[in-house]
Amino acid sequence: MSDSGSRRRDDPAAFPLPIVGLFADLELGVGALSLPDDFFAASSAIQIEVISDWQRALDELRLRALVRLYRDLAAALPNCSDAERLERFRVTCQSLEIDCPDDITALLARY
Repeated sequence: MSDSGSRRRDDPAAFPLPIVGLFADLELGVGALSLPDDFFAASSAIQIEVISDWQRALDELRLRALVRLYRDLAAALPNCSDAERLERFRVTCQSLEIDCPDDITALLARY
């Protein structure tokens, strides 16, 4: 999104309200989306901007969860080197079909 998107989010008149439609099975790790008709009644431009904001927020949550997964795994491997922990993290991500970021060390520093 452009700078105008950032200005839009920082607008003091912006007042996001809850919207139903996110569903999760927290035992199996399955998510679904079923948005209400009100969302689809909005203009396509507004839908795109809202979805972009959601994607940004969900991407941030996903990165934080990946860092937490790495730290949980690393804590269970106290006698392993950092390189081995990283490799085990990558193998774990692969086995869970999770896209593993190449820059996990940068993410660890960030979060």
